[in-house]
Amino acid sequence: MNSDAKNDLVPLYDGAFYPTAWTCIMQARSDSETSVGQALEHLAQLYWKPVFYHVRRKGYPEHDAEDLVQEFFRRFIEREGMAQADPNKGRFRNFLLASVNHFLCDEYDRRNAQKRVPDPDYFESKAAQEGGHSFARDWATIVLDRAFSRLRDQSPREARILEAQRGGKAPYRDLAKELETSEANVKVMAQRGRVKMRHYIKEALRETTTSEAEAEEELAELFAALAS
Repeated sequence: MNSDAKNDLVPLYDGAFYPTAWTCIMQARSDSETSVGQALEHLAQLYWKPVFYHVRRKGYPEHDAEDLVQEFFRRFIEREGMAQADPNKGRFRNFLLASVNHFLCDEYDRRNAQKRVPDPDYFESKAAQEGGHSFARDWATIVLDRAFSRLRDQSPREARILEAQRGGKAPYRDLAKELETSEANVKVMAQRGRVKMRHYIKEALRETTTSEAEAEEELAELFAALAS
């Protein structure tokens, strides 16, 4: 790799953690309206869809699931979840999933299964396409999509190369012709894109981790979830 290409690589993480969802949660305990809003925004950006898909797999119709997820995050930030959140007690993702399940049990009991009864037809119609999915896989997919969207915005040529290679090995010569560059440069851009993707993924994971070691563990779990 030439020196110019090396200079274009995303720099390695410098060890200083950015403000995370955990940070916002701790701040929000002050009952500051601004802090609560920031915490909700952080959580919703990364976890709204995984929580929504989880609720849908419980059999709730789409509209009811949307309402339930909105209510869950509101309660989590403003009351029960906020009070119990503790980064020393384990992964945020696991804590959030347990909180969702507890919330759904409470909702089911409170509403006495009248308005939001899971639709039995949903399990039959969606069983095949939902097979193999899980909360962890949904979470991993969202993180990956966010990272790739960022790569596409900031480095469209590199994103194009990785996208072309997603379904298999796209010939470098074809990509070189499309991008009007050399095969050697395509290989450099592909490597650069992979480095940037890893960096963007790690940045997303740092939203809900408290150390570099934990972020690395989450990265390993992310790839394991995608491979399952």
